[in-house]
Amino acid sequence: MYIIDYKKQNQLINDMLQVRRDLDNCVVFFHHILTDQMWKSFFPRAAGKELGPKLLRHEPVPESLAQHITICLTEQVPENAIGLGIEFSAQIEQWPEIIRILEENRKTFKSKQIKLFLKHLQINQFSDNISQLGISQEDLVLTDQDLKQLRRRTWKLRLKSSLI
Repeated sequence: MYIIDYKKQNQLINDMLQVRRDLDNCVVFFHHILTDQMWKSFFPRAAGKELGPKLLRHEPVPESLAQHITICLTEQVPENAIGLGIEFSAQIEQWPEIIRILEENRKTFKSKQIKLFLKHLQINQFSDNISQLGISQEDLVLTDQDLKQLRRRTWKLRLKSSLI
C-alpha cells in the first residue's frame, strides 16, 4: 500500500501516467496502466517550504479508518506501518480514534507493525509536530490533558504489544 523509499517511488512513477496534480497541496495522482491501480504521491507533513517525507500509496484508501489501519498493520510489510504513521502524524484530530482502534484490535495486528506505526505517529513528539506543521495552539483540537492521556495509552500499547 505504501512506498517510502525514494528510489522505488521514482521507478514506479516512471512506469505510470500522471492523471492530475495539485501543486498547492503537493499532491500528484498517477495511474499504473499494467495493474490499473491509482496511486497518490504526497507530502502529508508539508507546511510552507518544509515538505517533510514523501509518500506514495494506493488510491483510494478504505473509507473506514479502522479498515485502513487493519490493512496496514496485519501485513508483514514495514513500509505500510511507517507510511501510515507518517500520514496520520499530520492528522492530529484523529489520534484519539486511531488509538482507540489500536486498543480494540491490538491482538489482530502484528506487534512489530504496531511499534513502527506508533514510532512514526510521533505522539510523544507532539510539540515538534505542531511547530513543523505550522499549527497554532488555538487551532488544536486536543487539550494538554487529552495529549497526556494519549501518550499514556500509546505507552500501554507498546508494552502490551511486546507481550504478544
